Amino acid sequence: MNCLDLTLYPSLVLALLDGNYVKKFGVKKGVWAGDDIYMSGRWYSPWRYVNEVDRAAADYIQPLLEEYGDCVGISTSPGDEDLLFVVAFLTQNTNYHVNVLRWANALFSKSEDIRAAAANAPKVGRSYQLAKLPDAVADYIRLGKPKDRPTLLKIKGVGPKVADLYLLYTGDATAAPVDKHFTRIAPRLGLKGEPPRAEYCRRYECGNCPLADRCLRYRAYAAFGRLAGWVQTMSYLIDKGLAAPTRGAPRR
Repeated sequence: MNCLDLTLYPSLVLALLDGNYVKKFGVKKGVWAGDDIYMSGRWYSPWRYVNEVDRAAADYIQPLLEEYGDCVGISTSPGDEDLLFVVAFLTQNTNYHVNVLRWANALFSKSEDIRAAAANAPKVGRSYQLAKLPDAVADYIRLGKPKDRPTLLKIKGVGPKVADLYLLYTGDATAAPVDKHFTRIAPRLGLKGEPPRAEYCRRYECGNCPLADRCLRYRAYAAFGRLAGWVQTMSYLIDKGLAAPTRGAPRR
């Protein structure tokens, strides 16, 4: 995989592209992702935020930065927040590259209006993610299409991972979605903790939460600042066997 492959592979934006990374859905149709500063991830450089890394965590992160800091970015697509919310919601407890990309293609091929897409979702398949999408989209619209974590968590069916995934791939690099990949790799990066609990996330801001000292999401933010989302992205790639601190970074 080259750098564009690695940047797009974990990204929600991948669901809006065709097999050649040309924009198929949403804004900028027909644009190749590699030519766009946002879709390519070039808008984000982890090197800008090195000074936000906790000193105790710096030694763990330095090898990743040296290998991939000039290679892997965070892909976003400003103007496509509605479509990205749908994609984020569908990622729950399923294979992103096998199921979610297929579902998104089926939904958005019929309509890019998220109300219409959500209404059609139960016809696309029997998975519970599709069945619950209409209620989630209705809440998302009713709440004003939120871009903050507390309000996103008020949407029916949205938990901490989905909220953070949406935030990360709409440009909030402090958001680190805690999934099975991050949970497995985090100890190798000097982080220990457990996934955030939805009931606490809905009651407290992260810094004021009584579980903050053992919450992996908060500990990632405290250790890495605006590198947290990038570290989570790299953890995903490492756990998938697509990147490793000891493996040379591919060419752009």
